[in-house]
Amino acid sequence: MGYLPSLGSFARVVGGVLAVSLISTAGLLYRYQTSLIYPSSFPAGSKAEVNTPDEYDLPYIEEELITPDSQRLRIFVMLQGTKLASRKPTPKIQAVEDEKASLPQQVERKSTASQTGNTAIDVFDDEMAGSRPTVLFLHANAGNMGHRLPLAAVFFKRFGCNVVMLSYRGYGFSTGSPNERGIKIDTQTTLDYIRSHPALSSTILVAYGQSIGGAVAIDLAARNPASVHALILENTFLSIPELIPHVLPPVKAFTFLCREYWNSGIAIGKVSPKTPVLFLSGRQDELVPPPHMDSLFERCKSKVKVKKDFLDGTHNDTCIKQGYFEAVGEFLMDHVVGMVREKATVDKEEVKVEEQSGKTGRREGSGDESDDWVKMSRSEVSDEAKVEKQAKERDGEEAPTLSKVPKL
Repeated sequence: MGYLPSLGSFARVVGGVLAVSLISTAGLLYRYQTSLIYPSSFPAGSKAEVNTPDEYDLPYIEEELITPDSQRLRIFVMLQGTKLASRKPTPKIQAVEDEKASLPQQVERKSTASQTGNTAIDVFDDEMAGSRPTVLFLHANAGNMGHRLPLAAVFFKRFGCNVVMLSYRGYGFSTGSPNERGIKIDTQTTLDYIRSHPALSSTILVAYGQSIGGAVAIDLAARNPASVHALILENTFLSIPELIPHVLPPVKAFTFLCREYWNSGIAIGKVSPKTPVLFLSGRQDELVPPPHMDSLFERCKSKVKVKKDFLDGTHNDTCIKQGYFEAVGEFLMDHVVGMVREKATVDKEEVKVEEQSGKTGRREGSGDESDDWVKMSRSEVSDEAKVEKQAKERDGEEAPTLSKVPKL
């Protein structure tokens, strides 16, 4: 008669296998968690090619910033008052260009890992950028800043904002490997660039973050209450450890091994009460449970906070749901335009004082209440047809449609 293992020995074997399996899983989670949290190579080609704003008829400058820990950070800067130079000059202009052919010319080129993107730009109002708000675009955890250009086009063309975008370290053509500490350094470096920029330094700054970008935006606002004036958050979580049981149920017992935190649930309480905050929540979000956004809203101490729910919005498509940008436009109209107007008035008073004291010259970015942007009515913000018509008349073509936004 063959050997029959006892129930106890069988249980020990099964228990041993399970223990080894769980320990292996925990080890993998601990070692490769940054790769899971920050899939910078997804979708395929994300680190080999970065779309540039000129593909969406957006004027831009690409800068390479050096972070305090010596990483090279790529950013796109899109300023109001600038436009792309004509690629098809009239015969008269072409004749003048031919005469200048022997002189050094600015050559259009694409952004690559070894060089920043470069394209010819014309300036038609060098003071406009200083009188408009600036949107700092903080992207989600996949892809790079180039994937979000259709959304940037809406802020730039339809809402008339300056836009600054960055690829976090390890994303796109930015060097290094992504982690919480590093990304905080990256966003602070970008904010410092904005604060030192001759036109952007005086503007009202709105930090706009999607998914993990919302966590980045909250952290930046909490640490820089005087520099981040408004927040727009889409499908953001309370913290990585609180998210793991939903995203990876089998390893929920090992959340204590998580080294990446992004404690937005705590940081949101440190955001200045004077900072207006817009919460955009997809109620069918399959990655971040909607109650996370509900809790962030409740914990936010802002005196001006607005929440907009999209009943059929999932994690990746909330931004293309009907009413999304109407909500953004109303938020800008109700809570950002007023700050721009107030700042313009203060700047004018300061200029008067300087003139009375014998100082001459107008400061860059002082703002001008005659700007049509600050006279914008609510109907102009919410009426999609009118906005599209204005964009077409101003830019010569319709702004990119949101259907072009990749699902990452």
